Amino acid sequence: MITEAEWERFALDQLVENEWKHVPGKELAPGAPGGRRSWDELTLPSRALDAMRRLNPLVPSEYLEQALAEIQAPKSQDAIAENFRLHEILVKGFRGITYLDSDGVEHNPTIRLIGHDVDDNEFLAVSQVTIRSREIERRFDIVLYLNGLPVGIVELKQAGSEKASLTSAHAQLETYLRELPMAFRFAVFTIISDGITARYGTPFTPLNHYAPWNVDDGGRRVTTGTEVDEQSLGIELEYLIDGVCNPERFLQLQRNFVAFDAGADGYAKRIAKPHQYFAVTKAVGSTVAAAETNGKAGVVWHTQGSGKSMEMELYAHLVAQQPKLKNPTLILVTDRNELDSQLFEGFNRSQLLGESPVQVASRTQLRNELVNRRTGGIYFTTLQKFGLSKAEREAGLDHPLLTDRRNIVVIVDEAHRSHYDQLDGYARRIREALPNASFIAFTGTPISFADRNTVEVFGDVIDTYDLTRAVEDGATVQVYFEPRLIAVKLTGEVTEEQLDLAADEATTGLDQVEREKVEQSVAVINAVYGAPARLAALAADIIEHWEGRADALQPFIETSGKAMIVGSTREICASLYEQIVALRPEWHHDSIEEGVVKVVYSGSAADQPPVSNHVRRESQNKTIQKRIKDPDDPLQLVIVQNMMLTGFDAPPLHTLYLDRPLKGALLMQTLARVNRTFRGKPDGLLVAYAPVAENLREALDEYTESDRANRPVGKNVDEAADLARKLIAALDEICAGFPWRNRLMGDGRSWMKAGRWADQLSPVPGDARQPGGRR
Repeated sequence: MITEAEWERFALDQLVENEWKHVPGKELAPGAPGGRRSWDELTLPSRALDAMRRLNPLVPSEYLEQALAEIQAPKSQDAIAENFRLHEILVKGFRGITYLDSDGVEHNPTIRLIGHDVDDNEFLAVSQVTIRSREIERRFDIVLYLNGLPVGIVELKQAGSEKASLTSAHAQLETYLRELPMAFRFAVFTIISDGITARYGTPFTPLNHYAPWNVDDGGRRVTTGTEVDEQSLGIELEYLIDGVCNPERFLQLQRNFVAFDAGADGYAKRIAKPHQYFAVTKAVGSTVAAAETNGKAGVVWHTQGSGKSMEMELYAHLVAQQPKLKNPTLILVTDRNELDSQLFEGFNRSQLLGESPVQVASRTQLRNELVNRRTGGIYFTTLQKFGLSKAEREAGLDHPLLTDRRNIVVIVDEAHRSHYDQLDGYARRIREALPNASFIAFTGTPISFADRNTVEVFGDVIDTYDLTRAVEDGATVQVYFEPRLIAVKLTGEVTEEQLDLAADEATTGLDQVEREKVEQSVAVINAVYGAPARLAALAADIIEHWEGRADALQPFIETSGKAMIVGSTREICASLYEQIVALRPEWHHDSIEEGVVKVVYSGSAADQPPVSNHVRRESQNKTIQKRIKDPDDPLQLVIVQNMMLTGFDAPPLHTLYLDRPLKGALLMQTLARVNRTFRGKPDGLLVAYAPVAENLREALDEYTESDRANRPVGKNVDEAADLARKLIAALDEICAGFPWRNRLMGDGRSWMKAGRWADQLSPVPGDARQPGGRR
């Protein structure tokens, strides 16, 4: 078994190959030349000051010393608040010093602590670093120093040890963060590894969001665990160090791929995963090229739940810095108000962007903003605001030119049919308004259906991150499919064909066009799916299934989790709520702040009960959405029709009850509500009460070959159960003849011991070992 010290030596060797100089911790202990000032502080002040002198040769040394003292002095004992403050200083420089020169001229320089070029900086990998407070002494395995500042902390565990795992390594870092918060205030990231597996995140990242770096320098997926050559073992830790500790990439990650959010609860910190880093880097390069040519920057196809919104945020930040684009104006376009608000709110919380985004409220505001803007700006709008006024339509006019600048970048979220209509739709109008803009699409679903032409509209696919890879990387969880059809009874006036047509119309009528057709469809669906006897059976089955599912997930996520119920119409949603609370009266509560089940949909003053019972102001619906995101809130079930099906991110959601025959992109987007990672969440589950099996198969036909083969979304639970039975049978065969059950004592540890004992006794092909012996 490889010891922890040997893994540490391996990691240090790998860091040295990446130009980090190894120094034993004792050589930089307090009192040592170039070392720490005290045992409770990790920084190396003399090295930091040396770097500041190199990088700021025009600033007198005494003012650099003053600046360093102010930078190092904590302004808060909140680790993440300090981390944000210092991140801003390391990336943007320090402007807190003013002085007069010998001629009496006042100076307020931007003092740099980090150089943009690798050669301007000192990279140290320091092993076995002891830190002490009055009550506590801890030792970090490896601390990474950039110009004397502790920007990375590595926690290693012994591979193969019962107590050594990524979970225990992460828990240990959490303990250190709680006990010694100021030790992490300069940290860009932390690395955890048990030797076999390795992940990185920030000091504040939950374990389920730590990521591997399992790609090569071109972003292509690599197979770990296979020896590459005599110098490379091909293990995860090796790829991770080569990925994030490459000095040039480390500086890129620090400057452009770390994002903080600010909210009522304080700060949150995120760092890009490899698929985000490479997609954004490629997309920015493609955009610069598009602005100089045909305006088609391309398509980033990254599956839902893999961090597409963060990619758009990182992209907006980085593309705005490109000199060739001359401070571009960014316009983020969605085709629904709900998506527009969700994306805008995320950007509005971001501390990464150079300016605050503007959410456009009207067609008039959009036109005024773009006509009068010459550079810069981040605008959020729906595609519909590029429509013509009534007078313009009646006169047969084109959309007026808003600007012919080439440094306009239109960023389209979820490119669907509306963006392809070049003849007489909004897509045509936006190009009339912005003829020289560059267009880029970020989508979570494939957009290459037969009646669309991706290349013609946006350009080539820039990067793909499919369902299979997202699950394999731990970016999302697998979603299983469980059909629980409840029979519908067709009336004499409704045929199967009419029902299918009505479902299609209700599905595609989300932007409230052709209202009469939609209302006719609603009437048909209400008559069939909303029959009282059917809804009573549906409510009873959902309750029974949910209570069992919530209990089953409790050991994994330490809570019941959440579920979403999707109904075909608002009338059905409201009636289903009545059926559920009739069976579970204690689940109802008049207050939006209380209750186990709620209904969320849009409405108007014309609505009548029972639909009007659940029509609320937008702020009230946001309160319910916030509750469903909170794992500790008693709200467990939310019933929806259209709202929250796309773009809504609630990691505790693990079960989707679908009583609506969705198709295509909307079906796949809806399924993604339950594919988010959360604590130990093993999977998401689609429970289908409507016939969607064929729709799901057709939707997956548009995905990659690996997605069609592996079905990371939509694999039937019966297949999973069959696979589990086969696995158990194989294990029984391996352990045949060995009384491993005798070693079970009813606890987890005895299961581990039994497994290890059986492994030691099991025959290996070509192995002369006898039962009772060892390899």
